[in-house]
Amino acid sequence: MSLISPAEAEAFILPTLTPLPPEIMSLYRALGRVLREPIVADRAFPPFDRVTMDGIAFRKDELTHGSLKLHGLHAAGDPTPDILPPGACWQIMTGASLPPDCDTVVPYEEVEIDEIHAHVTGEGVAGQFIHRLGSDASTGDLLVPVGTRIGPGQIGLAASVGATQLEVTRLPRITVLGTGDELVSPEEEPASHQLRQSNGLTLKAAVEDWGAAEVTLGHLADDLEATKSGIKEAMESSDLVILSGGISKGKKDYVRPALEALIGPPLFHGVAQKPGKPLAFWGGDSESEAKSLCYGVAALPGNPNSTLTTFHRYLVPALRALVGLPQEQPILLPLESLMKQHERLTLYLPALLNEEGKLRVLRPQNSGDFVTPLSAQGFVEIPPGNGVVENGEFRYS
Repeated sequence: MSLISPAEAEAFILPTLTPLPPEIMSLYRALGRVLREPIVADRAFPPFDRVTMDGIAFRKDELTHGSLKLHGLHAAGDPTPDILPPGACWQIMTGASLPPDCDTVVPYEEVEIDEIHAHVTGEGVAGQFIHRLGSDASTGDLLVPVGTRIGPGQIGLAASVGATQLEVTRLPRITVLGTGDELVSPEEEPASHQLRQSNGLTLKAAVEDWGAAEVTLGHLADDLEATKSGIKEAMESSDLVILSGGISKGKKDYVRPALEALIGPPLFHGVAQKPGKPLAFWGGDSESEAKSLCYGVAALPGNPNSTLTTFHRYLVPALRALVGLPQEQPILLPLESLMKQHERLTLYLPALLNEEGKLRVLRPQNSGDFVTPLSAQGFVEIPPGNGVVENGEFRYS
């Protein structure tokens, strides 16, 4: 199968990933989930003329000599008070409703108070420090649209309209499978020919850092039957299976033959990019031997830079599609220095923004160097060609 472009790879993956079914979730447990119903205003926002400073409230036309008689205290949560007597004022607190016969609020910083009177030292501008009824939203207005990831602000808005039960996307069930007989657990002391496992943990952390998901981590031995069995089990309990390693052309790379035995040929295997060229993807198939409702299986190259690059370039969009989030577009930014293009391959390089808002490209020694990219804020995409470029498409990771 010939190499395809990154755009073609994405075009193969995304149509296989329709949003997961919704479920009803308590507001108190909805942080990080994706809305599947809009949150609308159940009344005007704010629902009354709201005072925004501690001070005094009165009728501006009665401030004739700079002093007003104190009539009482009107605090946040108090019901609408009686009409003020002529020449009087309320001491009023932030968050209180503006008495209907008052039009002016003066903060305490511009008032001198004694036992009987308030002496206004400031100008006292009518209408200032008043958050007007309905100025933020009217009844029925859309506050939070479908397809929004719920953060603290959305939690607060939902609470303010009484939306204590929210329809959200079910958590995606993700299984991450590492491969390789040369790998031992991080707790073990590796022999001279061994390495501690890191890619699987890195991918699990990458999914969890991306957003709310149920993530299972496993490891496959370099054996065809073991690989086939492990993938089959993962597909039966997962919406998306992510493998790291075992997808190149080595004699001990069993991921492709195992998946072909389970669900047939991949949608693609090989992308014209560096790093990450061996990337492959299979769509799920409930009629196959795997008997699975899995949406897809992504086989990522095993080198650390390749693994993280392909995860952020292809699987973050895949996860967004699964939970019903809109896709994010890369940002075209100037490069700190000119970049030479590769004649045939799209280049992906870790990068960060410098003080001038330009992209500083970091240059790992090879796809196994996972120290150099640690300070990166994302990665830049450089299209193939025969020249140099001064701008690159930047994606945050």
